[in-house]
Amino acid sequence: MKKCRICSGQIVDRNVDVEIAGVVVKEVPAEVCIKCGEQYFDTNTATFVQSVANFVKQKRNELPTGLAQV
Repeated sequence: MKKCRICSGQIVDRNVDVEIAGVVVKEVPAEVCIKCGEQYFDTNTATFVQSVANFVKQKRNELPTGLAQV
C-alpha cells in the first residue's frame, strides 16, 4: 500500500478535476491521499494536463479583445 509523502495517509486511485491557470481538465487519473487530499500524477498524465492547459491559454490569446474573458 502506498503512503502519502505529506501525512503518511493511504493513497488510492481516483479521477480528479485539475485546474491550471483557469483551465479545468476533468476526470484526470491520479493517486490521492484519503487523509490530506494530496494528489500525485504520473509523468505522462502531468505532461498531458499541462499540454491541454497551454493549448487553451494559447487559443484564448488568439481571441479578439474582450472575448478572451469568457
